[in-house]
Amino acid sequence: MTDSADVQSLPTPRFRSVSTVDPRNSVAVAEVLRVRAAGRWGDVRVAEPPTPIGGGFDSYIHVVHLEGGALPAAWAAPLVVRLLPSRDREPQAHREAQAQGWAASVGYAAPQVLEVIGSDDGFGLPAQVMERAPGTTMLDALTAKPWRMRRLVDQLARLQLQLHALPADTWPGERSDRALVDQRLGLPRRVASELGDDELRRALERAEGLLPIATSGPAVVCHGDFHPLNVMVDGDAASVIDWTDAGLGPREGDLARTLLLFRLASIAANSPAERVVLRAVGPRMARRYRHTYTHVAPLDSRRLQAWEALHALHGWSQVRMLHAGGFDGESSADQSRVPPGVADFLKAHFEAALAG
Repeated sequence: MTDSADVQSLPTPRFRSVSTVDPRNSVAVAEVLRVRAAGRWGDVRVAEPPTPIGGGFDSYIHVVHLEGGALPAAWAAPLVVRLLPSRDREPQAHREAQAQGWAASVGYAAPQVLEVIGSDDGFGLPAQVMERAPGTTMLDALTAKPWRMRRLVDQLARLQLQLHALPADTWPGERSDRALVDQRLGLPRRVASELGDDELRRALERAEGLLPIATSGPAVVCHGDFHPLNVMVDGDAASVIDWTDAGLGPREGDLARTLLLFRLASIAANSPAERVVLRAVGPRMARRYRHTYTHVAPLDSRRLQAWEALHALHGWSQVRMLHAGGFDGESSADQSRVPPGVADFLKAHFEAALAG
C-alpha cells in the first residue's frame, strides 16, 4: 500500500502530452493510462473494456483494468481514473489525494490514491488514479433491498463516527477553524458574484451572522460530503470515496450535510420507481441516522441548526450554477437530474434553519 506522502513522489513515466483527451471517452482515457504505465513498466495492455461510472457534478470517472508482467499488484487490479473538469483544479486534485491517502494511512476505510497526474502529463486535465473500492454504492444497496435500510443507515452512521474519532492533530491539510465553513460558502459567493444573483447575495449576508456559532466547538476530521453515494459497500465491508470537501470542523458541520442529503436522496435515483422510494424513505433515513449517531456522540443543537442553513445555501447555489450551465467551461451534471424546484426546497430549508 502507498502512504499519503508517496502519492506525489512517484517516478514520472516517459510520456508527456499537452493534448486534451475527451474526458467522457473511457477508451481514450484508458489508452492514455496504458501508455503512461508502459513508459514506467514496459509491456502493458488494457485487460478488459474500460467503462464510465457515475460521478459527481463536475468530474469524469472511469474504471480501467491494466495488465502486464511488470505491473505492481496495485496497478494490475481494476483502477478508478477520475478527471477534474478544468486545468486550474490541479491543486484540488492534490489536496483530495492527500486527504484520502491520510485517511487510509491511519486505518480508515478509504481506497488508496496511487497517483495524481498533472494537466500537462497526458489527459490535458488533472486526474487521480486510485484503487477501485469493491462492491456497489450504498445508495444502490438501499434501493435494491429497501428492507435493509436500518442496517445500512446504522452502518453509515458508524462510519462517520469512526471518521470523527480519527486523530485530528495529524490532519495534513489546512488547520484553520474556518476551513470547513469557507468550503461551504465558497460556491455561494462565486455564484452570487458571477451570476449577479441578488437573492443569494442577501442570503450570504445573513449566513455570515451564523459563523461564530458554526465555527465553535472542537474540530474533528470531516468528510464534507458524507452520504450513501460516496460509500461503497461489499457485504459488511465499506469504503468512503470522494474526499473533495474534507477538512477540519465541528462534527455538526459534517452531520448536517448528511442529514440534508438524505432528504434530497430522490434526485440521485436512477428510475422513477427509485425516486418514489427515496422520496418516501429519505426523511425516515435522516431521523434514523441522527438517532444512531447521537446515541454515541451528542450534538450541539444550535450549531447543527447553523450548519443546516449553511449547507442549504450551498445546495441552493449548486442548483443555480447547474442551471446556468456551469462556469469557465467546467462540466455540469444533466440538468434533468436536478429539477429547478430543488432550489425552492433548499431556500425554504435555509429560511427554516435561520428561523429556528
